[in-house]
Amino acid sequence: MSRFEIADAHQHVGGLGDALGAWGKDAPGPDEERRTRLAAMDTIGASWSVIQPSHSYLKADGIRDTRRVNDAMAVYRQAAPDRFRVALGTVEPSHGEHSLEEIDRVSQELSLDGLSWHHRLQGGFIDSPWMRPYLKRMSELNLVPAIHTNAESKLEAPWRLQKLALEFPELTFLAYDAFYSYEQTTEVIFLAEQTPNIVWDLGGPYTPGLFQIIEPAIRNLGAERFCFSADMSYVASMKKSPPPLLDSIVSSTLSDDDKQTLLAGSVRRLFGTLEPPAPDS
Repeated sequence: MSRFEIADAHQHVGGLGDALGAWGKDAPGPDEERRTRLAAMDTIGASWSVIQPSHSYLKADGIRDTRRVNDAMAVYRQAAPDRFRVALGTVEPSHGEHSLEEIDRVSQELSLDGLSWHHRLQGGFIDSPWMRPYLKRMSELNLVPAIHTNAESKLEAPWRLQKLALEFPELTFLAYDAFYSYEQTTEVIFLAEQTPNIVWDLGGPYTPGLFQIIEPAIRNLGAERFCFSADMSYVASMKKSPPPLLDSIVSSTLSDDDKQTLLAGSVRRLFGTLEPPAPDS
């Protein structure tokens, strides 16, 4: 068991089956899925996590489907609020101004902490025009934007996220999936030097060996600019052993303070998550 507090910054509730049919068996029911998730977190010593929807959900009923997904996120967190301390919803850029109403509801009725996007699964670019009014409203409501930057997708190119971060310096963005490849890793380190209001998740499909490239950036830019996730975003990909990234961080020559910042502190700072949410009375 690690001597550090560990928070997994990147977990999805739901399955990938609709978007990636070859993935195999889709997610089980919510109770079984939650038990599997909590057991996996216990295995790696993660005391809490950031949860968000699967962005491949079916959208045959448009905004009503999105509302159901966001409702489900609020319910999921309440089942174990001490473990799921941060819960994110989502909205669809293709729903235009209707998504502004849903952003208000996410904040005011559901008390979610932010919104996440996986644009390659949602049919648009990171910097699509509708993202501007959404981010403006999120800034007003103190919601955190979390955006995937998958190396395999031009829709999710990191420079597109940088454009938004430069336009909205009052927001701090959480960026997922940035370190899929050597080429994108070096690109993201360059972008990080120019864009201090992005926290870059070190996880996703982590490639052992990349940490030695990222570690100098952590020292130069500050550990609070990066965070940990365990590469077990979906139940189908959850592992029964500690992830290589965890060992890379713990065994590195970084200071214990920097290690703790990577493993939980930067996410606490981003979301103001100092104590677990109180359960419903």
